[in-house]
Amino acid sequence: MLLQLDFEQVRDLLRAFHTLTGLRIVIFDDACREVIAWPAAHGPLCACLKSHAATRELCQLSDEAAFERCRKTGKLTIYHCHAGLVEATAPIYDRGLIIGYFMFGQLTDRQDRIALVREFCGNFAQLSDALPDPATAEAAASIQYRSLAEIRAAAKILEALTSYVLLHHLVTVRHEHLVKQIDQYVDENMTGPIAAADLCRALGIGRTRLYELTRQYLGMGLAAYVTLKRMDQARQLLTGTNLTIGQVAARTGFDDYTYFSKVFRKTQGVSPREYRQAAGPG
Repeated sequence: MLLQLDFEQVRDLLRAFHTLTGLRIVIFDDACREVIAWPAAHGPLCACLKSHAATRELCQLSDEAAFERCRKTGKLTIYHCHAGLVEATAPIYDRGLIIGYFMFGQLTDRQDRIALVREFCGNFAQLSDALPDPATAEAAASIQYRSLAEIRAAAKILEALTSYVLLHHLVTVRHEHLVKQIDQYVDENMTGPIAAADLCRALGIGRTRLYELTRQYLGMGLAAYVTLKRMDQARQLLTGTNLTIGQVAARTGFDDYTYFSKVFRKTQGVSPREYRQAAGPG
C-alpha cells in the first residue's frame, strides 16, 4: 500500500463526519482498496451483498467505475451504485495526481425504503439466498434516508476533507518508496519480460497510476525507464564480465541478439561490440 496515513487522526476525522451526518465514510487507495472506514462494518444490506462472491464482485466493479469517473473528471461525483443506493466519491490529490478517494454511501434519496428493499431483494434473489425479508421494517430502516439537499451538503463536506487531510499531512503517498520498489522489481526481473500488469500487481497500484507516477517522478514512461535500466545493466556486463554479447543480451531480457544490438546502438550510439572495445581491458 503506497498511502501513508496518520491513522489515529484520520479515524477521528471520519468519526466526526459520521457523528455529524450519520453516514459511513471510507478512504480508498488509488487501486480501489479500502484503507480505513468509519464505522468499520458495512450496513446490513451491503454486508449481505459483500458476503457472496457474485454480488461482491458487482460491488467491486461498481466502485471501480465510480473511481474511474472521478479520475476522468477530477471532481466529486454523486451517483447510484449497482444496488440502487446513493454514493458520493471525491478524489484525493497530491501534487496534481490522484492518490486515493473519499467515499460515503449506503443510503437512499427515496422516501419509500420498503419499496427500495423489495426491489433490492428482487434484483439479487438469484444471486443470494440470505437476503433479508423485504417486508420487514427492520430491513428498510437499515438504509439511511437523506434528501437530495442533505446528500449534496454532505458531499460538500466530503470534498472539503480531501484538502484538509493533505493540508495537515494526514494522508500522503510514499513516492520515494515507489521508485525504490520499481527499481527493485526491474532489477529482480531483468532477464525476462516486464509487463505493466505484473508490476502493478507487485506494487498494488493501478495501471494509470503507475504511468502517471513514472512520468512525473522518473521523467519518462515505463517502457523507456525499463529500457534505460536494461541498457545500464548491459553496459556493466559488457565492461565488467567476459560474457558473450549474446549472453549479455539474455541477461538483460532480450531473446533476440539482433534486436538487443539495435536497441543498444540506438540508445548508446555504438554497437555492443564497439562499446566493449572502447572500454578496453578490465
